[in-house]
Amino acid sequence: MEKWERILDPSKICVGLKAKSNFNAIRELATVLCQDAAVPDQKRLLAALIRREQQAPTGIGKGVAVPHAHEDGIQRQLLAVGISQAGIDFGAPDGQPVHIIALLVTPRKHQKQHMVLLAALSQRLQQAEVRQRLLQAADAAEVVDIFTGASPAG
Repeated sequence: MEKWERILDPSKICVGLKAKSNFNAIRELATVLCQDAAVPDQKRLLAALIRREQQAPTGIGKGVAVPHAHEDGIQRQLLAVGISQAGIDFGAPDGQPVHIIALLVTPRKHQKQHMVLLAALSQRLQQAEVRQRLLQAADAAEVVDIFTGASPAG
């Protein structure tokens, strides 16, 4: 699943995430997504993301969280990425603070696509080298390159 270019836009990447809590990080990234015309109802999207996080924390370990939601009003899949140097508690199973947040929203009718992308995202972010490079990324364009390009090792 190497179609990152299709959903990963530099305008949806926050290299210097300011949020100190998981809900504020979700709000900060949702605000970036809501500038997209594909999101007609910003409050509804944010409510769905917060509700999902309250049901079960989206920290997956190794400094990564993947908050996500299905929302009927959304016209296509959207992805926002945030990098927090300070680290945020996302209730990860390993107890580690989260530095890389990949927020994914998908129309409810694209459930299968959502699961495929969520799995690809998790797999990509489980790679130590990818995480390290993301944390060192100077800007949004570099983050896109890390996702879209092959790793230097191959």
